[in-house]
Amino acid sequence: MPIRPSPHLVTVYVLSLAATFGLLVVWVIYVVRSAARFQALGRRVGTAPGELGWILLSVGCVLLFFLLVGLTYQLAQALAARRYAQKQEEFISNITHEMKSPLAAIKLHAQTLQQEAIAPEARQRFLGHIVQQADRMGRLVDDVLESSRLLAGKRLLALVPVDLARFFTRYFAETRPHAEGRGVALEARLATSSCALATEEALRQVMDNLIDNAIRFSPKDGTVQCRVSDDGALVRIEVEDDGTGIPKKELDSIFERFYQAGRESDPHRRGTGLGLSIVAGLVREMRGTVRAFSKDEPRTGSLFVIELPVASGGTP
Repeated sequence: MPIRPSPHLVTVYVLSLAATFGLLVVWVIYVVRSAARFQALGRRVGTAPGELGWILLSVGCVLLFFLLVGLTYQLAQALAARRYAQKQEEFISNITHEMKSPLAAIKLHAQTLQQEAIAPEARQRFLGHIVQQADRMGRLVDDVLESSRLLAGKRLLALVPVDLARFFTRYFAETRPHAEGRGVALEARLATSSCALATEEALRQVMDNLIDNAIRFSPKDGTVQCRVSDDGALVRIEVEDDGTGIPKKELDSIFERFYQAGRESDPHRRGTGLGLSIVAGLVREMRGTVRAFSKDEPRTGSLFVIELPVASGGTP
């Protein structure tokens, strides 16, 4: 939902503008009607006829201009605070929804396990579901804590050379079953043998958020592509999907905390709004950059590009 100024803010701003222009008009009338007085005063202080009046008029206009700028700045600050407060409210609502779902599933499976007549195979299946939902809740809590640490500047990474071939070979093997379970194909192309200056934990967190988003917004039988390459100085990691895409007007905002791209068109795919802000924060801590590309047309997909410095020390 777009952020609109409250009627109270609009009223205050309009009244302030009216008062400012009213003061300007009164000042002009006063200077014009007091022209003779200013001419006499100007002769006493040694200025040309009428010059003192124009000086006072100019000073008044400048003061009123700065008053108008101040009022505009105050309105902008109020709107920014209102926007941030609304994003926080949406975040609380979303994370409550995200945590209620696994809690409900855990409770349901636990109640089923309390029944005496249950087959061992079914018991193991229900226990597996409980573990999955508990892991899901754990990831939500980790996202909140990670976002808070990044915001407070307390997430300092000890960067080391990370063997990308080894990391991504293992990562794709672990992630592909998750994608296939959601009906999405994960295609990987690894065209580098370099090491990136990073940490495996942070790199995994970044990839988890990007891949999970790509899978979540891809249609069934869709494809998520991940390409890794380097040019000798920078490692380039691309994550591309063929889902709903991101409107161009939102591309500059998707890495903000609490922001959720496309939440109006996909209300059932909402998340906490922290994932991409965590991606941006961790990539920044690894001295890299992240960018997003998309089109405004539906089902064209999104492309996220990460660039990290190549480690000069070689394989750890």
